Amino acid sequence: MIAVIAPPILFPREIRKLNFSEPRRNLPGRKGVATAEDRFTISFSRDYALIYNKIHSSGNLSQLAVAREIPVNGYGIADLMAVSWNLAEQRFEDIEDFLRSGKPRTRAFECKLDNWRKAMSQAHRYRYFAHQAIVVLPENICHRALPYIETFRKIRVGLWGYDPKMHRITAYHTPRPMKPKSGRYYIHSVRQFNQATGQSLPIP
Repeated sequence: MIAVIAPPILFPREIRKLNFSEPRRNLPGRKGVATAEDRFTISFSRDYALIYNKIHSSGNLSQLAVAREIPVNGYGIADLMAVSWNLAEQRFEDIEDFLRSGKPRTRAFECKLDNWRKAMSQAHRYRYFAHQAIVVLPENICHRALPYIETFRKIRVGLWGYDPKMHRITAYHTPRPMKPKSGRYYIHSVRQFNQATGQSLPIP
């Protein structure tokens, strides 16, 4: 089933990212300059946050926080990471208590303008720390990846199209949430996420 959802046009909000040292940021002309891929990711991040409850309507996790560029040692840098949970009024003692009692769900997105094969390979690694890993491509590029949709299904990686001009997200395949392969890196990724978002999770 293909889900096509467009959010209402609202004033955009900031999507934070984690400040960290990364070699590619030291390349000439790169530091402090948003690339076309950065802009695509930021636009997708904002629209995804707006339609979260519609695109994941079968879930019961009403709370959402998102952040960009979350690094997880050995498994790459997720262009966008989303953490959802319930129990809005409840506070947890620490990250471990939040993960154990709050049972949050994490999603890691790899956004690419063109190279879907590279995006799929990177997203597959995100399954070590996220419940769902999803590739996001421009809608007019998705036709290149769609003939290989069975490969996406087999390795449990999602494929979504995004049209930034129409603010429209098309979910061609969304894998069922699966337990992250590494409990250690799952905890690490949520710690990184909480730091990036200025302690947005319900932890004192």
